Amino acid sequence: MTPDRAQPAIRSIGVAVPPGELTVESWLHVADRITPADVDRGVLRRLAERSGIERRRCVTSIDPEGGLFPGADAPEPGTEVRMRTWSRWARELSLSSARDAMSASGHSPCDVTHVITASCTGFESPGIDAHLIESLGIAPGCRRTNVGFMGCHAAVNALACARDSVRADPDAVVLVACTEISSAHFQRSGRLDRIVANTLFADGSAAAVVSAGRTGDPLLVGTHSTLIPGSAAEMAWTVGDHGFEMSLGARVPDILGGRIRAWVEGSLADHGLAIGDIGGWAIHPGGPRVIDAVRDALGLDERAAAHSRGVLRDHGNMSSATLLFILRALAQAGVPRPWAGLAFGPGLAGELVVTR
Repeated sequence: MTPDRAQPAIRSIGVAVPPGELTVESWLHVADRITPADVDRGVLRRLAERSGIERRRCVTSIDPEGGLFPGADAPEPGTEVRMRTWSRWARELSLSSARDAMSASGHSPCDVTHVITASCTGFESPGIDAHLIESLGIAPGCRRTNVGFMGCHAAVNALACARDSVRADPDAVVLVACTEISSAHFQRSGRLDRIVANTLFADGSAAAVVSAGRTGDPLLVGTHSTLIPGSAAEMAWTVGDHGFEMSLGARVPDILGGRIRAWVEGSLADHGLAIGDIGGWAIHPGGPRVIDAVRDALGLDERAAAHSRGVLRDHGNMSSATLLFILRALAQAGVPRPWAGLAFGPGLAGELVVTR
């Protein structure tokens, strides 16, 4: 097959999660250990049962070596300790997902010209990019870009960079790796939004190889961004003395539900598409209410949300890695394209990726 050199495409997606499984019941044991005693334990159970999550992977809950909360009387771990946990697991999972993606891509590591990494749950330098280059045998002169601290929508930003690289150089082969160790930032807090974050977020990594498309590959036809005016206070992700701290307003689903339809319609129209033309939707599962809000705002039926709910059910919210998990599920299920991927994060910001 002769590649369409003018069209960047997702050649493959690989994923990785930590070992061990955290069910609702096992999470409630962890939640009881890390949540202040004055918080009603019935609240913890209700949040878990309404989360849409049946199982997820959280290294700080299941790994004795990486566990940050060994007991209720243990001091709150500081940011330095949490970053060590992030570094160990982010490197391991990134390498695993990247190997998975490379093996299915039709490319070898020596073909890779660009490495793009995304994470909002940790920082270090040299970072994940250098680890992947050395571990996989990628040429040390490849271009490196890190999409840092953008949140759940960072996979779209990373794919946009990859698309631009291939459009600029049709011979470019781009490895994208989105990796989050969200559990490094579990908070021992009585604040409801932080208890909600503890309940929803999980750990995982997804990698994609982007290059000139072959017949049948999902073509990256465009990405689109928006910042919703007056919504910055509704979601924030900041560095504190005891890890990274989330502020999450209860109005987020309502704001998204009231503002995104016009943006999505206008973005799709740039590609000659309407909402009804989309064969598969990848809606980032910030939580069940976010999926509901997007579904209702766009007038979609519940089938359009099925793969998003499935990833949330089986993996939780893995921040930036999650959207690639959903796109992979669409591909594995043979869902007809075009696809639209939507994700939201602090700002409030929205990101949309369209594939054909």
